[in-house]
Amino acid sequence: MKPMLIDFTPRQQWFEAGTDRRRRPVWAVACVLALVLLVACMTVAWKLQRERAAVKTQVTALQAELDVGQENDALADSLKAESAQSIQQANQFLNYPWAKMLGTLERNARPEVTMISLEMGVQRQSSKFVVEAADVGAVLSYVETLREEPVYASLMLVRQERGSSNDPAAGMRFTLEAPVVQPESPAARKSGER
Repeated sequence: MKPMLIDFTPRQQWFEAGTDRRRRPVWAVACVLALVLLVACMTVAWKLQRERAAVKTQVTALQAELDVGQENDALADSLKAESAQSIQQANQFLNYPWAKMLGTLERNARPEVTMISLEMGVQRQSSKFVVEAADVGAVLSYVETLREEPVYASLMLVRQERGSSNDPAAGMRFTLEAPVVQPESPAARKSGER
């Protein structure tokens, strides 16, 4: 039988290993490596935090530029709408049949019917003019003559009133109204020519 070796000295724990002279260099190298690894991790974390802050600043700046761009787009759209409306109004004014209307009134002028005023409606959907005559028959004859022209085909007698109250010989005033015939658009004229 073999003799049994019994050692009553306690075994060293891992945290007491540094007290062992044989293992001190190993523990010193392990501690230095752990410290270097900790410093490296802290440095990488610090750099990542700085990069994150820089990216966040760039994203904020880009978002601000995008918001300004959207505001500019909205402003440009409203300016385009205003410009289109102005162009439409100018086009409507230029395409208004002024020459036909005034030429027709001039051709049909009568000595017994005096033109007092001529005005266009706000939306240019109708024209109103005031004439003065000594009797109703002259005005009705004048209205019938104007209705034969295409520009005044829908002419109506709207109002009749006594002329100047100071002058009884002035006659009566009549207000006539005619819906304006809208001019043909260039596209409609071209399609009609084909």
